Amino acid sequence: MRILQIRFKNLNSLAGEWQIDLTDPAYTADGIFAITGPTGAGKSTLLDAICLALYGRTPRQSRVNASQNEVMSRQTGECFAEVVFETPQGRWCCHWSQHRSRKRADGALQPPKHEVSEADSGKVLVTKLKDVAETIERLTGMDFDRFTRSMLLAQGGFAAFLQADPDARAPILEQITGTSIYSDISIAVHQRRSEEKQKLEQLRAAQSGLQLLDDEEEAILSRELAAIDEQAHEQQRQVDHQQGLVHWRQQLDRETEQLQRLQQDQLQLDSTRQAFEPQQQKLEQAQKAEALRPEYTPLCQRRRDLQAAREAQLQLQSGLPALEQAHQQAGEQLQQAQLNHQRSGDELERQQPLLRQLREQDYGISLKRSALQQLRAQLPVELLQGPAPDPVALQVAMASTEKALSEALSEGGRDALKRQQEQVRTQGESLGELRGLVRQTDELKQERQALAVALAELQKQQASAVEQVEQRRKQVESLQREQQDLQKLQRMAERIADLEQQRHELEPGKPCPLCGSEEHPWRSEQPPELSEERIRLQAVEQQLAELQAQLQQLEIRQAELTTQTRSQQQREQSIQQKLATLEPSIGQNLQQLGWSECPEWESLEQAYRDTGEQWKQLQQRLGRIDQLEAEQKLQQQEQQRQQQRLEVDQLEAELSRLQQQRSELSPEPDTDAWETGLKTAVELAREALEQSRAVAARSEQAMNHRRQQISDSEAAIQRLQDETGQMEAGFKQALAQSQFADEEQLQAALMPLDSLQQLKQQAEALSARAAELNTLKERCEQAVEVLQQQALSDETAEQLGETLQQLKTRQAQLLEQRGSLQQQLSRNASLKQQFGEQQQAIEAQQRELSRWDQLHELIGSADGKKFRNFAQGLTFELMVGHANRQLQKMSDRYLLVRDAEQPLELNVIDNYQAGEVRSTKNLSGGESFLISLALALGLSGMASRNVRVDSLFLDEGFGTLDEEALETALDTLSGLQQEGKLIGVISHVQALKDRISTRIEVQPVNGGRSRIAGPGCQLLS
Repeated sequence: MRILQIRFKNLNSLAGEWQIDLTDPAYTADGIFAITGPTGAGKSTLLDAICLALYGRTPRQSRVNASQNEVMSRQTGECFAEVVFETPQGRWCCHWSQHRSRKRADGALQPPKHEVSEADSGKVLVTKLKDVAETIERLTGMDFDRFTRSMLLAQGGFAAFLQADPDARAPILEQITGTSIYSDISIAVHQRRSEEKQKLEQLRAAQSGLQLLDDEEEAILSRELAAIDEQAHEQQRQVDHQQGLVHWRQQLDRETEQLQRLQQDQLQLDSTRQAFEPQQQKLEQAQKAEALRPEYTPLCQRRRDLQAAREAQLQLQSGLPALEQAHQQAGEQLQQAQLNHQRSGDELERQQPLLRQLREQDYGISLKRSALQQLRAQLPVELLQGPAPDPVALQVAMASTEKALSEALSEGGRDALKRQQEQVRTQGESLGELRGLVRQTDELKQERQALAVALAELQKQQASAVEQVEQRRKQVESLQREQQDLQKLQRMAERIADLEQQRHELEPGKPCPLCGSEEHPWRSEQPPELSEERIRLQAVEQQLAELQAQLQQLEIRQAELTTQTRSQQQREQSIQQKLATLEPSIGQNLQQLGWSECPEWESLEQAYRDTGEQWKQLQQRLGRIDQLEAEQKLQQQEQQRQQQRLEVDQLEAELSRLQQQRSELSPEPDTDAWETGLKTAVELAREALEQSRAVAARSEQAMNHRRQQISDSEAAIQRLQDETGQMEAGFKQALAQSQFADEEQLQAALMPLDSLQQLKQQAEALSARAAELNTLKERCEQAVEVLQQQALSDETAEQLGETLQQLKTRQAQLLEQRGSLQQQLSRNASLKQQFGEQQQAIEAQQRELSRWDQLHELIGSADGKKFRNFAQGLTFELMVGHANRQLQKMSDRYLLVRDAEQPLELNVIDNYQAGEVRSTKNLSGGESFLISLALALGLSGMASRNVRVDSLFLDEGFGTLDEEALETALDTLSGLQQEGKLIGVISHVQALKDRISTRIEVQPVNGGRSRIAGPGCQLLS
C-alpha cells in the first residue's frame, strides 16, 4: 500500500484546505523526507489526516462522531480528510468529512460522512460507515490497529517496552502486536471450567432430589391394582347389559314415533295432489300443443321478417332524393376548384423574375448586417450609444501614462523590487518565529515559577496530611485493643448465661463435668451482667467507626496530594524539556538574522514592525507599477475600440443605402415569405381541387349504392312473400289434423318452455314423494313389530337410564382408583429411568469436566496470564528475529536475544565487547533508540503480514542520537527506498533537517494557526 496524495481541511492548527502530493519527483527521488517544525506546530496533524480519511479516527482520539470532535480547527464549521492510495488492485480514494449545523463555528456537530471511491473513474463504492470500514480492511489488508503498527510507527511505545519489567512486558507486547486473543482464550478456559463444574453440581443436586418407592411398597401397589382390575371387568359386563336394554327401549320409541310422522305426511301429500289437479290438466293440454310448435314457430318468424323488409324499403326510398341533390352540388364545386388552381399557378409564374432580383439584394444586405453585428459585439454598449470618441485626447493620455511608468521603473526594475521584498519577507518570518519562540519561553518561565510556588504549598499540605494520618492510626489501634478486651468479657458473660441449666445440676462435692472443680460458686449466685462494659463497648465501636471514616478520608486526601505533587513535578519537567527544545530554534533564528544575542522584547517588536513597514512600501511600489501597466493596457484597448467604432459607422451607412434600394424594388419586406405565400396558394388550390374531386366521386358512389339497395330490397320482399305463403299452407294442414280448431286456441294452449318444464318437475316430485312414503311406512311397521316381539323389559327409558347411570358411577370410581395406582407405579418407573439417565449424565459431565481440568491445568487462569505469557514468548521470539534483521542493516555491533530464564526478558549482545550480554536497561539513549527503531521496523513487517507496505511514517525519537548514530539510522531508512518504500520522518531536530533535503515544513503563524510548505504542498483555499 502506498499513499499518493493527502488532502485535508481545518484539522487542528492547520486551518484552510491543504493538499500534499507525495508523487512529486522530490519524494520519489530520495525515498525519504522529513516533516519538521517547532513543538506543537502541527506535525502529527498530517498523520491524523491519513488516519481520519481511512478509518475515521486518530491515534490520539479513538472516537470522532456527532458528540465528540477534537480535531476540527477552532472557530471553523467544517473539516474533512481525503487520501488517495494505491494497492495491487488499483487506485482508490477515501474521503471523511464532518461539519457543524449550517457550517457555522457555533453550530451543533453533525454525524460524520465516510465514502470510498475509485480514484481514476470517481465511481463511489460504499458510503455507510460500517461498509467503509470493511472495504478499507479488504483493500489494504489492515484494520486500524495493524495500520498504526505497520505504517505509523511511534518509538515511544517501544522505548517503554524496552524499559518494562518482564511481568509488565506481556501486556505492552500484547498492545503493540495486537495479540490479546491469548489472554481472552486463557480467561475463557477458566470460565468454561467453572461452568462445567457448576453443571456437574447441578446434576448431582437434581439426582439427590428424586424419591423412589422401595420394593415392598411397589409390590403392595401391584396387588391392589390387580384386585381393582377384576372388579372393573365385572362392573363393565353389567354396564354393557344395561346399555343393551336402554338401546332396545330407545329404538322401539323412535320407530313408533317415526311411524306416526309418516302417517301424518301421507295425509298432507294427498291434500297437495288434490290442489295440483288444475295444473295437471293445463300441463297435459300444453304437451299436446308442443307437437305443432316446429311448424308454427318458423311461420311466425317469417311473418316478422317480411314486415321488417317492407319497413326498410320505405326508409331507403325516402333518402334517395337527398343523395341526388348532393351529387349535383359536388359537380359545381369541382368546376370552381379547377378555375382557382389555374389562376394561382399563373400568378406564381409571373412573379419569378422579381423574386430572383429581390433575393440577390437581400443576400448583400445580410452580409453587411452580419459584419456590423460582429463589430458591435466587440465594443461596449456605451461606446456605441454615444458620439464617436476623440482620438487626439486618447493619444495625450497614452503619452502621460508612458512617462509615469518610465519614472516608476527608473528607481529599480520589477525583479529587483521582488528580490528586495522576498528578503524582507524572509527576515520578517524569522522575526515573527523568533517573537513566538520568545513569547513561549517567557510564558513557560512564568508557569514554571507558579508551579514552584504551588509545589511548595502541596509539599507542606502533604507533610501535614502524613502527620494527621499517623495520629489517627494510633488512635484507631488503641480503640481496637480496647474493643477486643470488651468483646472478650462480653463473650464470657454470654457463655456463663448459656450454662444456666448446667449450673442448677451441679452438686456440692461432685466434680463439674466442664472444668472438673468440686467447688461451684455460681450454683446459687447469679453471674455479673456487665452492663457498664456493654455500654462502653457500644461507645468504643461508635468512636472507632468515626475514627476509621476520618482515617479513610485522610488517606484519600493524602493520595490526592501525592498525585497532585507528582503531576506538578511532571509538568515542571515537561516545561523544562520544552524550554530546552526552544533554545536551539531561538539560536537558529538569531543566526539567520545575523544577531549574536536576543534583544529586549521592545527592540524585537520594533524590528518586526520596521520590517513590516518596509515590506509594505515595497509592495506599494510594485502595486504602482502594476497599476500603470494595467492603465497602459487599457488605453491600448481603448485605441483599438475607437478604430472599430469608425468601421461600425461606415458599415451602417452602406447598410442603409442597400436597404433603400431594396424598398424601391418591392414593398414586400420578406422575399422568402412572399414566395412561400405564392407557393402556398398554389398548393392550397391544388388540395381544394383534389378534395372536390373526392367529394364528387363519393356522392356519385353513395347515390348508386342507394339505388342498388332499393332494388335488392324489392327482390327480398318478393322472396319472403313466396316463402310465407308456402309455410302458411303447411301449417293450416297440420292444424286441421290436430284437436285445436284454429290458431287462437293453439296460442292459448302453448306455454313458455321454462314454465312447462317447471310443471313437469312438480308433477314428478309429487309422484316420487308418494312412492317414498309408501316404502318408509312399510319398513317402519316391520321394525316396530319385530321390536315388540322381543319384549326385553317392561321399564320405561327413563327408568332404564337411571339404573345405567348408577352402574357407570360405580365403574368410574373403580377406574379412578385403578388410574391412581397406575400413576403411582408409572411415576416410580419414570423416576427409576430418570435416575439412570441422571447417572449417565453425571458420568458424562465428569468426563467433560476432566477434559477442561486438563486444559485449565495447561493454559487456564482467571487473569489470562498463564497462556498469555506462553504465547507472547513465541510472538516475542518472532519479533526479535525481525528486529535483528533490521538492526544488522544499521550496525553490526548489537544483536537482540531472549533471556534463557525469563522468556519475556530482552538482552543485547555487544559484539564490540567480545560478545558481552547486556541488559536493555543499561543502554544509552541513542542505543535505546536504535533498538526501538529496529523493533518498530520489525513489527511493521509482522503486522503487515502478506500486505506490501510502501509508505512508512516515523514519529519522534531522533533527538537522542549522536552524529554517527543519526547518520546510521538515516542510511538504514534511506536504504528502504530500494524496497520501493517512501519514509516520512517527523522531528524537530535541527541535525535531521540538515541531512534530509526533502522536507515538509510546518510553520506556526499568528492566532495559534500553522501553515505547511514543501514539494507538492499547496493551500487550496
